Amino acid sequence: MRPLHYVSSDQIRFQQSMHMRPRPIVHWRLLHVESGRGEFHLAGKHFEVSANWLGLLAPGIREYRYHAGEPVSYLFVEFQSGQDLIDDAYREFSAGEPQRSTLIAILKTIHAERSDPGGCLLAAAVRLMLPEQSSRAEEPTDPRLGKVLRQIDRRPDQNPTLAELATIAGVSEPHLRRLFRTHLGVSPKQYLMRTRMAFAQRLLRYEGMRVGQAAALLGFASVYQFSAQFRQVMGHPPSADRRG
Repeated sequence: MRPLHYVSSDQIRFQQSMHMRPRPIVHWRLLHVESGRGEFHLAGKHFEVSANWLGLLAPGIREYRYHAGEPVSYLFVEFQSGQDLIDDAYREFSAGEPQRSTLIAILKTIHAERSDPGGCLLAAAVRLMLPEQSSRAEEPTDPRLGKVLRQIDRRPDQNPTLAELATIAGVSEPHLRRLFRTHLGVSPKQYLMRTRMAFAQRLLRYEGMRVGQAAALLGFASVYQFSAQFRQVMGHPPSADRRG
């Protein structure tokens, strides 16, 4: 998959009706409607959204309207992609998907940080939402890199060595470093650290874990070691993300 680039995000809340007239949109949008009802016209397609709707909107001529009568709250993350991710105007992530809560947590993390260096979290979100399209998109780029990314994203509690990741890919360690630099613009270590710290942040913010518990789950020898790496990646101590 080609790198994805964060553009913007916001959490919108209001109680009156709102109508956004048709306009061209050039970015992709991950959207989670937390409450309220509305309807979209996008690239010639019409669909409705309601509380707990979660999905991906493609670029195109977009018009939408949210109805009065109940409070509206939604979270969105907009990003750029160098390739088409879906063939339709939108893709809904159904309520029965087991990874739904993880995907929502990723969106909240991206919005809280107002950034996603290297597009690591966006890539994880897209792979959760579009596993079959992501697999196909990875093949022309390099399927060996795709194997490693899937392993890291599926098990962020693990901390594999570079040698172990190279074995998964079936390449040498220097070759794996080149694959990461070429396709993602970061080293394997950087991608792994960012993915693991984003996972830790979700545990602290949304699961109510204590810092020591998160450090132990991720296999750190000490809370100090975990806190130092968390601060290095996120720019603030893990205690800042603890609820309450």
